Amino acid sequence: MRFFSILLFLALLPVTAQSTEDVEDVLETINPYRTDTRSEDVEDVLKEWDLDRIEKYSISNNPIYLAEKQNINMSRGDLITSALYRNPVFQYQTQFLPLSSNGFQNPFTTGSTGGPVEIAPAVYQDIDLAGVIQQQTKVAKKEFLSQIAAFEDFDRMFRLRLRQNYWLYLYVTELINFQKEFHENYNDLLELTKFRAEKGDISPLEYDRIFLEKIRIEKDYKESEILRSQVAKDLRFLIGISPKSKILTLKGHLKYVSSKELGIKMNEFNIEDRPDLKGLQLKVAKNRMNIELQKKQGGVAPFVNLGGEVRAKGNESYAGVFVTMPLKVFDRNQGNIFKAEEQYKKSILEVESKKKQIYAEIRAAMRELESREELLQGYDKVKLIDKNREVQEKYRLAYIRGASNLVSFLEAEKNYLTVLKGYYEQIYLYFNAIESYRAAVGKLGMINE
Repeated sequence: MRFFSILLFLALLPVTAQSTEDVEDVLETINPYRTDTRSEDVEDVLKEWDLDRIEKYSISNNPIYLAEKQNINMSRGDLITSALYRNPVFQYQTQFLPLSSNGFQNPFTTGSTGGPVEIAPAVYQDIDLAGVIQQQTKVAKKEFLSQIAAFEDFDRMFRLRLRQNYWLYLYVTELINFQKEFHENYNDLLELTKFRAEKGDISPLEYDRIFLEKIRIEKDYKESEILRSQVAKDLRFLIGISPKSKILTLKGHLKYVSSKELGIKMNEFNIEDRPDLKGLQLKVAKNRMNIELQKKQGGVAPFVNLGGEVRAKGNESYAGVFVTMPLKVFDRNQGNIFKAEEQYKKSILEVESKKKQIYAEIRAAMRELESREELLQGYDKVKLIDKNREVQEKYRLAYIRGASNLVSFLEAEKNYLTVLKGYYEQIYLYFNAIESYRAAVGKLGMINE
């Protein structure tokens, strides 16, 4: 029993926690952004930048984006390698080397026996008779263009993620703003209700009920702040700036703007604009050329080895020409040709499948955008927010004056909060749908620049 008492006493002892400043100092010493010359401290000017300016900065500084871009240069190296001709071979040989019991003698001098040394320098070069190098260069060029298309598709998805996080951050910020306002109003209302309860004008139960409602609003408010910090973490990473403990401030706020004003024309799009489709189409062309390449490599004599040699022994010298031709009688690349043909068929099916997928994406994105815009237009037409604000203010004033009961007042407050949250959520989802539609039709990223 004494042992458990000691444990209880130790558990109740105050625990000294590290201060926030100490933790920040430790984190700052290991911050990799400090040594990144690309990562400027631009957070203070972010509040002056619009989304396009933020996007431009992001694609110039984010290491993930820049690393993906390096794949293009790597593919360019493969293209250069494929166009290079085979290197010549130099050969040197000596014959009739004199040997003696004293060991190996200088092969470039006349020995005591055997006469003068014979030397034979030669040069050999592979000659491309079938055009293999030219064909493999064509294949590598298509692969290079395919890599560019793959990067354009990565660019499209990167920008989409950045933009969606931007709109999400604005939505959560709006959420926090009106939740904070409600929280402050409830603090004032709680003081008034406490005063009225102490005077006996209302039941103490009403004070308890409003206190519980204030706790609920405070909980939602704190959860929204946590969500904002999580979105800010992702947004800072995508932009390419160092994470900080202070609140990220961005320019702009959620306000409905028609798709027409934003330049969205739903009747003008082309499936061929999608970079992922372009990449698959280039893959088809590459695989078709690869079939021809495999056939050339499997020809009877794709390369001929041509060489020249000079032999010299004493006062005599001879010149000779040699031709080596590998005859492909048994192994004529049959397996690789068959594999290339099957890859070509597969790539054609992938293009067909991708076209159907893109068409379905565009249809779904278009339908979502139209529905969300129609809903917001209806909200603005009936002035949803203004009307709900009027109702909420009337019930609040009536309750303060004692002309309304607590149940009606709280119901009006909840309705107004629900409408506010739903309205801003719909605006966020509307802009999210716009970015999804742009990405679906291939109108995000390098393809338009």
